[in-house]
Amino acid sequence: MFQKAENLICVTEDKPERNLIEGLAQNIKQLESSCQTNFRKRKRNDDDDFDYLYGIVTTARDWHFLLYTPGIISQGGKLPLSIEFSEDALDKESEEYQTLRNGVKKVLGVVVGLLKDRACAEEEPERKRVRIEGYRSKK
Repeated sequence: MFQKAENLICVTEDKPERNLIEGLAQNIKQLESSCQTNFRKRKRNDDDDFDYLYGIVTTARDWHFLLYTPGIISQGGKLPLSIEFSEDALDKESEEYQTLRNGVKKVLGVVVGLLKDRACAEEEPERKRVRIEGYRSKK
């Protein structure tokens, strides 16, 4: 388990009537605060780890994923992952049900991946650094 990060992932619920920018700004402030808190708790000789945190901003329908390192914020994609729900999705034989199921699988796949990544972040810090820098270079 990553000992330095008290908050592994910051999740912000964004109200549909609010502007998405407000939800992203709130999440980024949470990430900055968590990172600063964790940095203050760190031992002086413990500077070889690569610190990063994940952020999630969601309206429950739309899911935005962030990667935060001090001074750099990356968004997982320009478009959010979406979970489409309608009353028709209650019928397991419907196309809407399959759309709902696929959306939930995609979102949960990302969330599980983030949790797995944070759970073993201390094990291979150099490999994590290379992978995170690879994500950034694709943007």
